[in-house]
Amino acid sequence: MNRVVDISVVVPVFNAERYLERCIQALLSQAYSKDSYEVIVVDNGSTDASLAIAEQYPQIKLLLETERGPYAARNRGISEASGTVIAFTDPDCIPSEDWLQNIVAAMVEPTVWVVLGRRCLPPLSLALSMLEAYENAKDEYVLHSQIETLYYGYTNNMAVRKELLNELGPFLNRSRGADTIFVRRVVDTYSSGIVRYCPNAVVTHLELSSIAVYYRKVFLYGYHRCLNNEIIYAEPLSTRQRLEIFRRAIRNRGFSICEAVELLCLLAGGAIMWCLGTWSELGLQFVRNRLLLTVKGNITQRCTGRTNSAAMSAER
Repeated sequence: MNRVVDISVVVPVFNAERYLERCIQALLSQAYSKDSYEVIVVDNGSTDASLAIAEQYPQIKLLLETERGPYAARNRGISEASGTVIAFTDPDCIPSEDWLQNIVAAMVEPTVWVVLGRRCLPPLSLALSMLEAYENAKDEYVLHSQIETLYYGYTNNMAVRKELLNELGPFLNRSRGADTIFVRRVVDTYSSGIVRYCPNAVVTHLELSSIAVYYRKVFLYGYHRCLNNEIIYAEPLSTRQRLEIFRRAIRNRGFSICEAVELLCLLAGGAIMWCLGTWSELGLQFVRNRLLLTVKGNITQRCTGRTNSAAMSAER
């Protein structure tokens, strides 16, 4: 018989042996009643030691999902979850000790149905610290803005009432961005008022360990955002909004003028990578559309040619 718990934590795993053990240990060490939460790890066909690592922890519920994709794995975890609240993180993330405690505290308010927490970067350089300040200021700005077309989600630090997932889910099985699509469905169906940004619910994203990795992620975000706009349009931040977020980041961290200039340069590099990601998908769409038009044109010409030949034969 499955025990009833307050909260279920779902972690999709694919070839995450480098980080997985630290993630599991952080989840099992939460300052929250051990009888009140469960940890569900869903292996998505790992070919490294991830599955063997997870099997070392009998305290977790270990599932296997053969359908490829992180959201397919999350959906499997949701289907097996006992909690009334489902919390999500990734295997390369380390939740703080009070992560669940703060999520539950935010959801004590009955009008809150989705909680999005704060994401930190490893403290490896001043540049990463600056980018973390900007990204956190952006999350806070967007998720407090009540401009619903700006809203997005991130399943490396998100919690949702299971009742809402049952109503508006499951996640679409896309390589990226299904969390944003889900959050937009939530705010479009109800309102942005049921989404809460909780800066005290913190995870550290270990994979983002260098500027190069950050830029690669930004490129992918631009690429997949363009793809996902076919489903739900995500409004980009305006220049004025980005400048306001930049000012908040500088103010929150007390950066000097030199540090502010350095952050501005880092963000300019990120903007270039985001545009390259967007343009690459637009370019692919253009090529696909041109190929489709060419194929259709060839088919039409052949059909027309056959029709004309048949008509000429009939006249003879």
